[in-house]
Amino acid sequence: MGMVRFLLALCVVVTHSPGSTIFGFTMMNGITAVQCFYVISGFLITMILNERPEYQSLGNFYLSRYLRLWPVYILVAGLTLFFFQQPTFFSQLPALVNWPTYVWVLFSNLTILFQDWFVFLKFNNGSLSFTPAFEALTGPQPYWFELIPQAWTLGIELTFYAIAPFVCRRWWGAVGLLLFGLCVRLVVGMYIPTNGAWLYRFAPSEMMMFGAGAVAYFVGTIVCPRLPRTTVALGSIAILCFIYLSFCDDSALNPMFEGLSGGGTSYKLKLVNYPVLLLLACTVPALFYVTRNIRLDRMLGEMSYPIYISHIFVFSLINTYLPASWQKGNALYVLSVIIVSCGMVIFITAPIDRYRRHLSSPAPLVLGTKVPA
Repeated sequence: MGMVRFLLALCVVVTHSPGSTIFGFTMMNGITAVQCFYVISGFLITMILNERPEYQSLGNFYLSRYLRLWPVYILVAGLTLFFFQQPTFFSQLPALVNWPTYVWVLFSNLTILFQDWFVFLKFNNGSLSFTPAFEALTGPQPYWFELIPQAWTLGIELTFYAIAPFVCRRWWGAVGLLLFGLCVRLVVGMYIPTNGAWLYRFAPSEMMMFGAGAVAYFVGTIVCPRLPRTTVALGSIAILCFIYLSFCDDSALNPMFEGLSGGGTSYKLKLVNYPVLLLLACTVPALFYVTRNIRLDRMLGEMSYPIYISHIFVFSLINTYLPASWQKGNALYVLSVIIVSCGMVIFITAPIDRYRRHLSSPAPLVLGTKVPA
């Protein structure tokens, strides 16, 4: 499943590239790729909560997950501040807001916490207040002051981590999380007139994706061990081909979706490319079952998070310091992101993981191995 995560990260990279293409070719849109990450995260977190006895400790679980995200994040955030954002944070922001707001913005950028709140807030006489439509605002707003703009997804991810130990240890808790997210999406689809952030940045509605992955884990423990391995492998390859080679146009829901790939729009749920998300939720156990012992696949999966976190910073460096003639086709951008991510895996993720292993069992995960009662 590491290859899937790697390709999803590249989808986000290409989405944020000039023209959203690489050498003229498009990939699955970044919004759907992020929601696919949520499905996979729901599956994997539910697995470790049920199959690793050391994560019966809430402290171990929370610390391990935070260490998975924060070191790479803070490195990229610090470099972004150093190269590009010093005037913004040390001159513009203090002049714009009162000190509690300033402290809150700094705290969120330092800790990752509440990153998903930025687009639901606006500056109001130096303080923060709620806004249902950040995209309609003019002038400096809180989301201008995110060191890593795409880190709003980490705020949603941390929300899921906070509740996962309480809902993902039993099948009915996973179903409850799925239904909760579904109900929230229905309410948002019926009563929120704007699109924008409500389409994919509202944490309660995104719990539907995590819940789908969690339910997939419990189904997979029953189904996958009973299927022939060859059948599962061929099915997984077919799924990957469908996900990455299908195309559609979902511009009717929102102009931002023009030319997106994947197929299908649910207007009641304000959900784009739902067939891709549904297919991934149904097959993520099979993908894990086939690839769990492939070392190269795990290595590619390790690169997905650094790729996701670093790509806008790398693009800013290239766009600022290199001539335009080097940037044609976006190949240099994509290749640079991959190289930088390899370095972060070697020098940051790997050393941190050696510490995280003290919190977790050295035994590999095997789908369906329950924690002893």
